[in-house]
Amino acid sequence: MRSETDLTVVVIAHNDARRLPRAVRSVLAQSLARVEVVIVDDGSTDSTPQVAASMAAADPDRVRAYLLRENSGGCGAPRNFGLQVARGRYVMFLDSDDTLPPHACDILRAAAEESGADLVAGRCVRVLPGREKDWCPWLYQEPGVFNGLLEQPDLLHDTLATNKCYRRDFLDRAKLRFAERLHYEDLLFSAQAYLAADRIAVVPDRVYNWLVEPRTGRPSISNRRAEPRNFADRLEVHRRIDAALRAHGAAELACRKDAKFIDHDLLLYLRELRSRTPAHRELFTDLARPYLAEMDDEGFLAAGRIPAIAALMIREGDVEAAMAAVDLEPRSGVPVLSIEPAERDGRVYWSDAHIGTELGHAVLDVTDLGLRTLPPEALHLGGSVTTMRQEGDYLRVTGTVVNPLGRIGPDAELSATLEFRDRRRPSRVFGVEVAVWRRERDGRITWEAVLAPSRSIRPVGLVDQTWAMGLRLRAGDTAHTVRLASQGTAHCGLAVPIRPRLTRALGDHLEPFIAGNGELALRIVARRWPARTVLSGLRLAARTGPVRAIRDRRARRRRSRAGNDGRTSSSGPARPSDGAVGGPREPRTAHRTSTKM
Repeated sequence: MRSETDLTVVVIAHNDARRLPRAVRSVLAQSLARVEVVIVDDGSTDSTPQVAASMAAADPDRVRAYLLRENSGGCGAPRNFGLQVARGRYVMFLDSDDTLPPHACDILRAAAEESGADLVAGRCVRVLPGREKDWCPWLYQEPGVFNGLLEQPDLLHDTLATNKCYRRDFLDRAKLRFAERLHYEDLLFSAQAYLAADRIAVVPDRVYNWLVEPRTGRPSISNRRAEPRNFADRLEVHRRIDAALRAHGAAELACRKDAKFIDHDLLLYLRELRSRTPAHRELFTDLARPYLAEMDDEGFLAAGRIPAIAALMIREGDVEAAMAAVDLEPRSGVPVLSIEPAERDGRVYWSDAHIGTELGHAVLDVTDLGLRTLPPEALHLGGSVTTMRQEGDYLRVTGTVVNPLGRIGPDAELSATLEFRDRRRPSRVFGVEVAVWRRERDGRITWEAVLAPSRSIRPVGLVDQTWAMGLRLRAGDTAHTVRLASQGTAHCGLAVPIRPRLTRALGDHLEPFIAGNGELALRIVARRWPARTVLSGLRLAARTGPVRAIRDRRARRRRSRAGNDGRTSSSGPARPSDGAVGGPREPRTAHRTSTKM
């Protein structure tokens, strides 16, 4: 009976037989006694249904298992089913690849009882390989009770549904259910729950372990950002959140929510835009522009400086200027200035093509960034490869380098080296001297290299599969690092022969591609026998064989230690400053079963 159960944890799973038992065990080990587990299998095709059934049979008083015959394609349908059959007075949600710390249920239920809150949120910790990172740490520095979202609007940054405990009668009274057949249902559900709750409590204790593993196959829903539907669904979710804000008389929160969209949601896609095809960029821009046009100017002004510039450039249809803005705020490494800003009346603007409006004039003014005076080691330059052509055994590569704000003087003597850097071990570099000059018609710095890849680039083979291309430009006594990019048209279909030091069985050609950070790179590929057989087999072994087994054992030990964490206080960093993303950024290599972000 529902009255006999304090709390129900709904565990959803799809093709996750390996990790499901760990998640369920973390619930059964809770210090709160009257907790039940409802497992909902979302149409798995592996042994997950049998694993779930065996756990239910082993502990029928505390575990129930249900199977949805057809996969719903998301998290909404299985969670809604779990809500339908839940018996507890309180409800939580757990993904099959995550765990709950031992006291999570007790902490959250006790906070709800003491405060009378409709929902209680606690600290989620992302457990990554070799490190941990708090999610939205500034929200969970200390306990708090708020009479609705208007008293703590920053909660909109925490879009997770899983680090929270809900009163079951509150969900029923507010008719709250997850959207189905729509990705990013967590974002919508969380916003609707915040808006509907009369009282919200937060606790600084660790209540959820978000376990991030290296990608092991098809990426999760939230990591399929290359698919147009992924971004279209995110936009639809945000439009529904906008409608919910209006319906609850909380339209004044739209500015904060729009700023979060610019700082976090949109930025996730913009960071990967250089690695997409021109056709994908065009489709992405066509989807984003109408939604950005609906935003009030206050949302742009409240967002971080660089994300706001990128968003405004997308709204204006200037994709190159948007990608260049993202280059200036990378996830890691040195910022890259890949555009030539304009000077007007003693001020510096990101682009002079869009400063005719009051918003453009305010957002695009980057004078205070000091782009002219930053030293070369603090600001790399951007460049493009315009031609990459094979000529017999040789490869001819030409390109250009931007010279923003005259950082390279007109009389400086120029020389350059084209570098190929091991992307896993940056200290390993091969270099080729290039010819460099200034074009007479516009002064643009241009360069050309001719090399024999089989002699100039000698990778070992298996351990150094990808090589970044970059330019080391010397202007007099000053050296500049140039990040090279390409628009995808200069090297399509190109593959040049190479000879790895170990054996050609580890690969026989180098193929250009655009890496996730936007830089042009080369990767070892197998075009001929025996490399086509050997290389694919070695890569499979690295994913599924002894190498993978060792990595998995180490990861399990780390996660086991994380699962044993009890009542711990938040010690995360303070809230990010202007321009920082509202929550921790989603790693591209994470394999998830849900859409949490």
